[in-house]
Amino acid sequence: MEERFGVRVGDRVLAGIADRLHPVFTTSGSTERARLVTGLLSETGVRPELHADGDLLHAGWLVQEERDTVLAAAAVALRDYLAQHDSRRLGACADRRCADVYVDTSPGGRRRFCSVTCQNRTRVAAFRNRRSAAG
Repeated sequence: MEERFGVRVGDRVLAGIADRLHPVFTTSGSTERARLVTGLLSETGVRPELHADGDLLHAGWLVQEERDTVLAAAAVALRDYLAQHDSRRLGACADRRCADVYVDTSPGGRRRFCSVTCQNRTRVAAFRNRRSAAG
């Protein structure tokens, strides 16, 4: 069991959360992304709060059910990211054998793979296919 945001969660729980978030990255439209993230926020019942630390104020959030903490954290993070960035910067890896997702922080915004490993694997496979087709 791992501890995330003060909550102990197992691999099955984390896999379930990843499955719930995956459609946000794989849909192509910003309207659909907004609908999906709003649905997650609503489902978890996350509530914004403001608390004071001396003279400093800090934004935070609360959930009623502890089991929703990690999903709510991800939904809030996605909401904040999408409100400030182009929604096309979220995506799923173009390697057909990979199901991972990414947030494209590259200057050109043309990322297609979750990692250099997947990018290289795809390029090597394409090279081998071209080579075998040629000869």
